[in-house]
Order: sequence, then structure tokens, then C-alpha cells
Amino acid sequence: MINIDGSHGEGGGQVIRTALALAAITKKEVSIDNIRAGRPNPGLQPQHLAAAKAVRNVCRGTLEGAELGSKSLVFRPGEIVGGKYDFDIGTAGSVTLVAQALIPILLTASKESEVKITGGTHVMKSPGYDYFEKVFLPAIRLMGANVESRIVRPGFYPAGGGRIEMKIRPSRLVGNEIWPKEEHVKVLIRLSRLPVLVAIREKKIFVQNGIEDVRVFEDEVSCPGNCVTAWAGLLGAYALGEKGKKSEAVAREAYDALMKERKNDSDVDMHLADQLLVYAALAEGKTSFKTSEISGHLMTNKGIIGKFAEKRITVEGNRLVIG
Repeated sequence: MINIDGSHGEGGGQVIRTALALAAITKKEVSIDNIRAGRPNPGLQPQHLAAAKAVRNVCRGTLEGAELGSKSLVFRPGEIVGGKYDFDIGTAGSVTLVAQALIPILLTASKESEVKITGGTHVMKSPGYDYFEKVFLPAIRLMGANVESRIVRPGFYPAGGGRIEMKIRPSRLVGNEIWPKEEHVKVLIRLSRLPVLVAIREKKIFVQNGIEDVRVFEDEVSCPGNCVTAWAGLLGAYALGEKGKKSEAVAREAYDALMKERKNDSDVDMHLADQLLVYAALAEGKTSFKTSEISGHLMTNKGIIGKFAEKRITVEGNRLVIG
């Protein structure tokens, strides 16, 4: 059994998702202690619990300690089974983080899977769904992952209730060293139960900076919400509106983050670099890419992956080499 300290490095929910996904794929039992020990609300929260139970379900494994607030888990994986699955986080917990735990596992299944996840599609401290669809999925497709996704309805904090659907087909992952660059910037603004003036003011920030490909989606869902996603190829940025936060500040946050990525001549943005590590470690052959910044999330993920995968992950400045 592989033993993992859940407070390792950045010490968040990513430790759980990466460890359980790789345990399922490699058929190695894993024990995780001190889960989120350094966080204000330590232990398993709803989205972490939903991800853990989802992993258990798709590989017919057993899971000990799977309850809210639990600070330890023991997971014994079984056989990965593709098929139809429907998971409900029960809160505005991030659907994209649950999806990221499941995708690498179901790529190894013997048949296609259809997965529905209900929860928060655009929430704090996680990739918004539009980033997931426009930046993350195209990147893993370059490595051979056959995954399609669509949003059924958005869900904002605190009500949640958003829903996505994915089709995940068995795929052979291959390493990649060529990442296409894109100069054209696209922006997607989502708005729910808020005055359209919010989106107009956000769009103005981009237009004033020479970016005119801006789409606005007015969603009628149960909870007010607003978010801005900006991307150019495999470089993306996401900002979430909050009560008391000016519209211009939301747009400026997304714009500034994207410009920071672009000026570093990166292949992939700093968040995508972190998310690609699992796929690179599982792929046949070598993967390399340059990113704008080596984050704490990335280094944490690197440490967990090293306990399961045989591939060496080397960090050379802002370039990663996996092979």
C-alpha cells in the first residue's frame, strides 16, 4: 500500500484526486492521512468526497473513511468499468474537479463512458467550465484523449445545480512536445440574474484593449452569477464575479492573467501545466512544455505522481520534461 501525507506541499484536494486516479489506473492500494490538514476547514469537503466516491464507483473499489470532515482515506481499487454514470456533488462543489479525477481513469476502460455531474460549474478556486472546455480538453486531445463535453446548465455558488455531460472513449495516450500557439484572443462572459450592464462593462475592458471576439451568455438559473473566461489557444484565464466586486475588476483580472501568460512565450498556462502532468505521466513517450510559472499546485502534483508512475518529471526553469 502506498502511504501519502495529505498535507504534502500545497496540501489541498488535488492530493486526493491525483492519488485516487492513479491508484485506480495502476491498481495500487493507497492510504491518505492528514487530508487538507492546513486548511481553514480541514478534512474532506463535499467536492472531495464526491470525487472519491466517483472514483470508487467507476473502478468497483472499496473506500474507507469516505465521510464529510474525514482526515484519512484508504482506497483499494478494483476493475475499471466504462458505462453510464450520474454523480451529484450536492452543493456548489466544482464539477470540473470531479471530472478531472474521472477522465484519466475512464480513458483506460474497455468501452465508452457517458458521465453526468451536477454541482458548481463556475465557482471559486477551480477551473470554470468554459476554461475546462476551451483550454483543458483541447490540450489532452493533443495527447490522444478522446473526450467530448457539454454544459447542460451553469451553476454558480452558493446554489450550484449546474450540470455537465461528458463522453469519454477508451484512448491511448501519447507524449507530446509540440503545442500550437494561437494569437487570436477569445472571451466568454456568463451572466445570470444580473443586469446586462455588468457584461457590457466587462466587454468594454477587452474592446478597449483591442480584443473584440467577446461573447455574452445570459443564463437563467437559480443563482445570480457572473464570470469571465479569456483564452488564446492553450493559454487561458478565468475570473469570477463576487458581490461587491466591480464588473471592470472581474474583466481586468481575466485580461491581466491572460496577458501575463502570453508575454512569457509559454506553450501552456500555469494552471494547465499542472493539469497535464497526470496525462504526461501515463502517456507513451516523452512530453515537454514551457509554462509561465512553476506553481505550488504543480510541485505537489509532481510529488504525488512520483509515488505511482515510473516516469521522471524534470523541471528546468519554466520547462517541464516528462519521460
